[in-house]
Amino acid sequence: MGAGRLIRGPGGLGTTVRVATIPDRDTYVEAGTADLDSLLLVGTSGTFEARTFLKVAAWTLPDTTLPGFTPQTVFLELPRNLTLGFDSTTMNLSLASSPWDSTSVVWPGPSAGAHLGTGGDNRVTAVFTLPLDPGSFPQVVQWAHTPTSIPGFTLQAPLGRPLAAYVAGALRFRVGYTHTVSGAPVADTVSTRVTEDLYLHSPLSPAPSGTDTSLVLGGLFKTEVAVHFPVDSLPSGVSVDEATLVLNLLPSSPAPDAADALARVDVRAIGSGWSEGVTEQSDLAADATTLTSGTLTALYSTSTRSIVIRLPGALMRQWVATPSTNGGVLVRLFNRRNLTKQFLIGSRESSRPPEVHISYTQLPPGRF
Repeated sequence: MGAGRLIRGPGGLGTTVRVATIPDRDTYVEAGTADLDSLLLVGTSGTFEARTFLKVAAWTLPDTTLPGFTPQTVFLELPRNLTLGFDSTTMNLSLASSPWDSTSVVWPGPSAGAHLGTGGDNRVTAVFTLPLDPGSFPQVVQWAHTPTSIPGFTLQAPLGRPLAAYVAGALRFRVGYTHTVSGAPVADTVSTRVTEDLYLHSPLSPAPSGTDTSLVLGGLFKTEVAVHFPVDSLPSGVSVDEATLVLNLLPSSPAPDAADALARVDVRAIGSGWSEGVTEQSDLAADATTLTSGTLTALYSTSTRSIVIRLPGALMRQWVATPSTNGGVLVRLFNRRNLTKQFLIGSRESSRPPEVHISYTQLPPGRF
């Protein structure tokens, strides 16, 4: 193609044109109500409510034949994540009312069954210890003997209590006991690791209507922005060179700052049609492969208050050559250190709609 341009036409390389287009469809969606993240959230923030579910595959019991064995406190140990949720709160641990599966469970999940314990989390130290009710050791023994009969556990906060975050994969039950050594009591504990955990959150609220002037990117619901740009206005027989997606922040939106330094933006292609009424990512046939990725701070333009993302030229060429493959793109924000931060992107109904800037070169007539 390059050699052909060099020898063709009076202009040599042909004429390069840059056009800007706004979407004919845009919306924002959430990934679903089950989250197997590095955090476990419990509590409420605005319309967002979260509860955590736990499972144990096998239990470790102390040696009850030790001289002077006496069971003491049973408690759940939860390492805190202190980057989210700073207010004191209350946690209730219960048996789940029915079994759940991490591959299919959705909000609200099994309700709380038999109550096991309550604790106040002051959100200060590195670890929160939630004691189970007195006399719970026989229950633990029963769980250890018939682990498959236990439907799992649920950790919930009373309605309206603030959010708290814990470290996924790090929770454990501990059984404290004493036994006699050389005539003196000695305190000891055994630990049982929580082998499966996740949190469920309430559905996206408010849900997008299709006529929203703002598209929400990020935040507790981890919403993603879907945009579709028509490319049928591009002349046939041109060479598409490159494209740039521009997401313009609304005046009411915060801008990326130092707390977002590690945030990453991913873009994936959507392979089929969709309507602005979708609310979940599963309703979009988004490719598993990332088209392009970059840090939020590197992609953000301070002068225009825009997130500017270079799209592969190959994607544009594919859309022009085969319009049926043009389902648009899905933009995702990974901002695990600033989970509550959300950006308001202007929609096509706003004064600052998303844009795609496309450069293409028209091939001049041949010399010969």
